[in-house]
Amino acid sequence: MIKSLFKPDKTLLCMILLMVIGYVLIHDLLGGTLFAHSHWDSYTLQALAWLRGETGLGQDYSWLELAIFNGNWYVSFPPLPSVFMLPFAIVFGEATPNNLIIAAYSVISAVIAYRCMRETGVRDIYAAFWAIFVVCGCNLMWMSTNGGVWFQAQSLNMLLCLATVHSMLKNRRALSYITLALAVGCRPFSLVFFPVLFIYYFMKDKKAQSGENSLRLMFRQFKYFIGPAIIGGAYMAYNYIRFGNPFELGHNYLPEFVNSPNGQFHISYLLPNLYNLFLRPITFGWNAGLEYPIWDGFMFYIANPIFIVLFIYLVRDVLRKEITLVKVVICVAIFANILLLCVHKTLGGWQFGARYTVDMIPMAFLYLLLSKKERPSRVELMIGAFAVMFNLYGTLAIPMFV
Repeated sequence: MIKSLFKPDKTLLCMILLMVIGYVLIHDLLGGTLFAHSHWDSYTLQALAWLRGETGLGQDYSWLELAIFNGNWYVSFPPLPSVFMLPFAIVFGEATPNNLIIAAYSVISAVIAYRCMRETGVRDIYAAFWAIFVVCGCNLMWMSTNGGVWFQAQSLNMLLCLATVHSMLKNRRALSYITLALAVGCRPFSLVFFPVLFIYYFMKDKKAQSGENSLRLMFRQFKYFIGPAIIGGAYMAYNYIRFGNPFELGHNYLPEFVNSPNGQFHISYLLPNLYNLFLRPITFGWNAGLEYPIWDGFMFYIANPIFIVLFIYLVRDVLRKEITLVKVVICVAIFANILLLCVHKTLGGWQFGARYTVDMIPMAFLYLLLSKKERPSRVELMIGAFAVMFNLYGTLAIPMFV
């Protein structure tokens, strides 16, 4: 798979070069931080604890979100990014070059998105447009400039979910299920992508073998769940070792949620969060300066305009009666993800407070891929340009911490 992603392609090489130059310029404006270590990195600390043969950190780091359980401090996030940080922790110790690593995640994500577009027959220059749109025209642009724990999880989740999409297009079934299972170890709500994967392959088989019994076609897929089951079992075992509960990641032991009357998840959070994500506006100050919330969201489709394109495609498909079962399941999965986010106490902070919705972009991208358009329309080009411009503004305007 790696060889096929990076095979020689002049347009792809130019896109990678532009992204690398962009990161150098942005980090220069941020104070020359590309090779710096962000001390918001719980994952490096967890990797170092593993090297000591421990699961707990052994001490408090007051600036991090750590779970406190039985007198020890634990990383309260899914563990997979620590696996990726492990070799760097061995070489660099606590001072891993996580700002550079997270930028690399972003570049690789763009390469995968480019290859996905090429797989559907899109010209190289337009494939590059969509790749930049998907990766840089969203909150990920800002996140990919800082190697903090939250951003590592979302950036690696984006990479793995896009790898899942690419494997789907190449019909590499076992690999697609495995990469998605790995993504769940970054962002648990990526679980909603599994039904999309399942229905995609089911419909593909049904079309190829029209006379075959549907139940038989479904059962044939269960062998591909062996890999995810092993990976999921490893996650659950790690949770059990730390907290005595296979489903406990540690968030429930964060002081923020321990001291909350309704805990981490509650139905009372749903309506306020839905309002924030869909209707909370950007406003203009008296001097025409922008005023927007940093915490808990505003209109997420402004920060991540690929969802506007998705809505346009959805309306068009409905009006033309071209909607398919796979596309319906994609939309249901995205909506389910939104509902899960909105019953959580917070919607995240910093870059426009909408960054959690980045996790749904690979599914939106898959919808666009299934629509098989050879070139973007003028409207899509304008939306893509705005997306990159607005998120570049957000990257430079909102305070950064290293």
